[in-house]
Amino acid sequence: MRAIVMIIGIGALAALAACGKSREAASEKAAETVAAKAIESAIEKDGTKARVDVSEGSVRMTTTDASGKTSQFEMGAAKVTESDVGVPFYPGAKIPDGQSSRIATPDGTTVSVGLRSSDATAKVADFYRERLKALAQGKQFTEMSGADGAVMLALADEKASSAIQVMVNRADDGTDIQIVAHRSAPK
Repeated sequence: MRAIVMIIGIGALAALAACGKSREAASEKAAETVAAKAIESAIEKDGTKARVDVSEGSVRMTTTDASGKTSQFEMGAAKVTESDVGVPFYPGAKIPDGQSSRIATPDGTTVSVGLRSSDATAKVADFYRERLKALAQGKQFTEMSGADGAVMLALADEKASSAIQVMVNRADDGTDIQIVAHRSAPK
């Protein structure tokens, strides 16, 4: 539960940091420092050690609990690659600022990346449908479509304790793509 509260707080602070770009650099840095210290203070109340960096629309945080287990959270500007998510990025798609995250805990890693394409939603969904179905041998493939043309594709590998989810949504000027991949830590 505490992790969920931290993630929600980090997301809100990333949005706050992104909004701060219109302020003067000195006051922006001061606001980021105050936000980082507030998060650290809230987390450390139960004995967890935290180091937080809020800057330029992103939040990076490392926590170490009382048992010595370390978790890392990077939201807004994480470096996420095709190999991290397990599927290729849609050809020509761009990663808008602030659209990537990485969460690594002792239990596993979750990465997320948002992409934007000028191609039609159906064309993008077809691309990911083909890629996921090609990987589906021995795994569970799921597809859900919405009346608005949105498509959610998922591939779950129970044996490897991993999953890939691709959400494709119509946008004003093309298509938004959200890819989330989770891999459990080896036991």
